Amino acid sequence: MGNNADRASEDQTVRQYRFLLRTAPLDALQAAHHEALDRLTEGARAHVLTAVQDGLVSGQRLGPGDTAAVARLVSIGERRNPRGFLDSCEPTTLRSLASAVNQSEAMFGRFAGYAAWDGVDPEPAYVGVDQGGAPQTTRLEDAGAEAKALANSHAMAVQPWAGGGF
Repeated sequence: MGNNADRASEDQTVRQYRFLLRTAPLDALQAAHHEALDRLTEGARAHVLTAVQDGLVSGQRLGPGDTAAVARLVSIGERRNPRGFLDSCEPTTLRSLASAVNQSEAMFGRFAGYAAWDGVDPEPAYVGVDQGGAPQTTRLEDAGAEAKALANSHAMAVQPWAGGGF
């Protein structure tokens, strides 16, 4: 949804659904998706699961009846990889899911700010090395040096059980 032509042609129900995916609390999103998936037909749930498997590359062992797990994957997956699920979902199934989520009890009162929303999707989350909140300190020459140093420091601190000293 990069340009104005795309935004003008977007289905209003799907646009509202995208707004909720970007702004609603994760627990409310999961509850809304669980409720919505329970309302969809078995065939529609199978289409949603296929879109999760294709677009988010997860849920390979799930079935269409695993609505709680699929709801969690859609909610978290769209936060981590914006449009991953949306672009993989068949349009009529997406509209059905969007309508059911928008009308769910968990989404009641969650449209504040929708009129001012620009409709731009956020960049995907960076899923690189966890620096523990510290700024990245790894040199480009040896990106694994920091991890190696940490592993070695832990190895030196751990004493074997029969290490004596008792």
